[in-house]
Amino acid sequence: MISGPAGAGKTTVASEWASSNDTESIHLSLDSFREFVKSGYRNPELGWNDETQRQLDLARSNVSAVAINSANAGFEVVIDDAVFPSWEAVGIDRWREALSPFEIDLVVLLPSWDAVFERNAARSNNRKLPEAMLKTIYDDMSGWREHPDASVIDSSELTVDQTLAEIKRVLND
Repeated sequence: MISGPAGAGKTTVASEWASSNDTESIHLSLDSFREFVKSGYRNPELGWNDETQRQLDLARSNVSAVAINSANAGFEVVIDDAVFPSWEAVGIDRWREALSPFEIDLVVLLPSWDAVFERNAARSNNRKLPEAMLKTIYDDMSGWREHPDASVIDSSELTVDQTLAEIKRVLND
C-alpha cells in the first residue's frame, strides 16, 4: 500500500510500480473507486459526515474485494490511498481488516511541504486542493514519521524511478 498526503505522488508511483513490475501486477486507487459514485457523491474536502464515511467504506470494501481476488489469482497488488496515522476511520487498521488474511506493507511518501505545495499547484484537475486543506492533510500525515507501522520515504527530490527503487529497498530490508 502506498500512502501520503495529496501531491506526494502516490497514484503516479503506484501506477508505475504495477506497470514496471516483473510479475503480473494490479494498481488500485481508492479515489478511483470513490469516484464511481456519480449521483450523490460526497466530497471529503467539503466536510466529513456519515455519508462521506459510508462512501469511503464502500470504496474500501470494493478495492479490497478486487485486491483479494487478484492476489488469489497470483497478481501482485498495489493500492494507493491517503491512510492517516491517527484517524481511525481512514487508518491502516481498517485496511488490515478489509484485506485479511493478506498482510500489508505500508509505504508512506512524505515529501517536504514545499514539494507537496508545488505539486498541488501544478494540478489542473479536480484533485487540486485549497492550501489550508492541503496543509491540514500534510500535518496529519507527518505523524507517520514516528509510526512503527510504516516505511516513510522523503520523495521531495526523487524521480518516480528513484522513488520506486527506494520503495523496493525499504521493502527488502
